[in-house]
Amino acid sequence: LSTGRGKWTPEYPELGTGPVSYQDAVSPEFFDDEQAAVFKRWWLYVGRAERLPRKGSYFTRELGSLGSIVIVRDLDGALQAFRNVCAHRGNKVVWQEYPDRETSGPCRAFHCKYHGWQYGLDGKVTHVTGQEHFFDLDVSKLGMPAVHVDEVGGFIFVNFGDQPEPLREFLGDKVVPHMEQYPFHLMTQRYGFTAHVNGNWKLAANTIQEWYHPAYVHQKFIAPDVSQAEQMVPPTDAYYYELWDKHFINSVPGPPPLRAKKPEGVGPAQRNMIWVYKLFRGGLFGPDDVADIGELPECLNPGDIASWGNDQFWLLPNTSLQIWARNYYITYTYWPVDVDSHRYEIDMFFVPPKNASERLAQEIVVNSTIEVAMQDVNTVEATHSGVKHGGLGEFHLSDQELMIRKFHHTIDGAVADYRATKNGATS
Repeated sequence: LSTGRGKWTPEYPELGTGPVSYQDAVSPEFFDDEQAAVFKRWWLYVGRAERLPRKGSYFTRELGSLGSIVIVRDLDGALQAFRNVCAHRGNKVVWQEYPDRETSGPCRAFHCKYHGWQYGLDGKVTHVTGQEHFFDLDVSKLGMPAVHVDEVGGFIFVNFGDQPEPLREFLGDKVVPHMEQYPFHLMTQRYGFTAHVNGNWKLAANTIQEWYHPAYVHQKFIAPDVSQAEQMVPPTDAYYYELWDKHFINSVPGPPPLRAKKPEGVGPAQRNMIWVYKLFRGGLFGPDDVADIGELPECLNPGDIASWGNDQFWLLPNTSLQIWARNYYITYTYWPVDVDSHRYEIDMFFVPPKNASERLAQEIVVNSTIEVAMQDVNTVEATHSGVKHGGLGEFHLSDQELMIRKFHHTIDGAVADYRATKNGATS
């Protein structure tokens, strides 16, 4: 797979090649400004349109430091989004048995469990219990605070800003064609996973923004010993990168699907992942029996890399969309809770399985992906502790870590611009 291409980083001189600071991952002051400059101004991916199949369908999202929101398809079929808070006493309006868990379903109105206030699907108050006991209450002005919402290619985004730029402009003409041309709508078999991680959200994103670590962090999935694993990871020049204003793409090589299973099976049981992958006909790169989703759009694999495995889009600030060669896709999302922790989400989408064999193949892909993610999480918590307490101010990045350099450069730049504006306004 080696191409002899050479280094990528010098092609983006604005990023530099020197050491980088990770103070943006441990500074409480930076976290506060990052919330204001980025998370309360940029578009944030929150879910797929398939979750709202009909009028009255809704789902809630718990977005870490941003709180809880409700996304609903109203009675006119339009998308609406609101902060999940009651105008009476601030109670969370939409929840089931446990207030901190997300929920979904159909409804024609939302009812607050605390005192029975009712809200229409437009977020406005439609009933106040014992309204005659209040003082000068103008119900027409009351409701759950609205949040900007829009979708592209079935991907739903929200924006907490006052006057955000249009979603399509925010995503850009490099990203939108992929979102509109790829048949995401065929992949409705969803497997979701969520974890609370004790580490800054940016350090978690960094774990899948480079291909320097797999032979060490994920060695048992690759080969019996480290030296073999090092040989099996594709060479550094086998990947493709393209960086834009806010977002970027990385195309990754991958192994071809296994051949059809022989009649005699896979042989005696062995305690290694290769044997398990052969048994279930699935692995880290997807099912070996690839689902038919029709002709694929030409925009995939823009770098024309050999043995293509996936295209990994980074939709800043906090989402990675991975389109895999074996006809499924994954979203990774990182929701900051505070400077030292975040909510980590993985959603995997497949064409619905036609039989038990296909279902088992999907589940081994899911379980393998989650196991690898948890190995990364261990590294996140160790990295966060080291950066916060280790006494080092700068760290060195290789060409393989180009996306990490770009990621921090973009977030740090947005915060710097915000601070300049804020300081100018107060001077």
